[in-house]
Amino acid sequence: MIKQLAKIVLTFFLLILMPVTLFSQDVVDVLDIYEESRVIHDDNIGYEVYPVALNDSTLNELDGYLRRQFAIAPEGRSPLEIIRNYENAIISKGGEILFNTRDPDNVIIEDADLHDHFNMNRIGHTRNYEYMRIRHVGHDEYLSGRIPMPDVDVYIALMSGRVENRSVFELVTLHAIPMEMGMVTMDLLYDGLSHRGRVAVYDIYFETGESVVKEESSDALEVIAQYLNENPDDLYLVVGHTDNVGDYLMNLELSEQRANSVAKLLISEYGVEESQIMPVGVGPAAPVLSNDTEGGRARNRRVEIVEM
Repeated sequence: MIKQLAKIVLTFFLLILMPVTLFSQDVVDVLDIYEESRVIHDDNIGYEVYPVALNDSTLNELDGYLRRQFAIAPEGRSPLEIIRNYENAIISKGGEILFNTRDPDNVIIEDADLHDHFNMNRIGHTRNYEYMRIRHVGHDEYLSGRIPMPDVDVYIALMSGRVENRSVFELVTLHAIPMEMGMVTMDLLYDGLSHRGRVAVYDIYFETGESVVKEESSDALEVIAQYLNENPDDLYLVVGHTDNVGDYLMNLELSEQRANSVAKLLISEYGVEESQIMPVGVGPAAPVLSNDTEGGRARNRRVEIVEM
């Protein structure tokens, strides 16, 4: 019965659904969809967090603009062939393969299997689509990679498998770039702290190599202070981060000084209780992107509010 249903579902998609246009205003094409594949769903999710597997025990949770494309491969193509094609495409664009496995069912990271992490921020569609979700088709393959671009690092996650005698796959593309400046809002703080226990702030400004907070940071500080004052029983770290340009110990000291400067302003000018926040500097020790590009370095220079 299940095999018959799978065959009916696959035939329905192949004969009725038209290919989806691949153009996107949010996440442009970096890798082409595997040749002659039929795209069933092409979803631009928007700015979100997405976990990319670095190995069989480590995830890198990244913020950025997320796109998910689900497709049926041409006849005669195997899930492994699709994976190998994307490996070559990533490398040909100067990228690197982060992790791949032929057995994602048995990869458990942070108490959840790899499928659960892969499926994060997926849009539900029809019941038929849910049946064809890669999690249930078997013979899965998983691949993750990174392609450095001039102003952004592009992360790729791919899962492929079979329905009957046809291969299906889902390509996840994440443009891991900072949100636009001036975007610190109460909603952003509540969302980041309630879901991930942290939120990165990019519109607190300093001169290069300096720790004095610039005046144009006042809007961000006001929003942060409002959030802290509305949650007086919760404790938070104010964490300074730098890129890796220059000496490590110099960057570590600079990040500590910047965290201290932000904390002092929140206390002295915005009414935050001193006992509620603790400044910490970690220098370049916790990058969110590679420091190989200017876009990555800009992403790594940040202040984070972290739940204690």
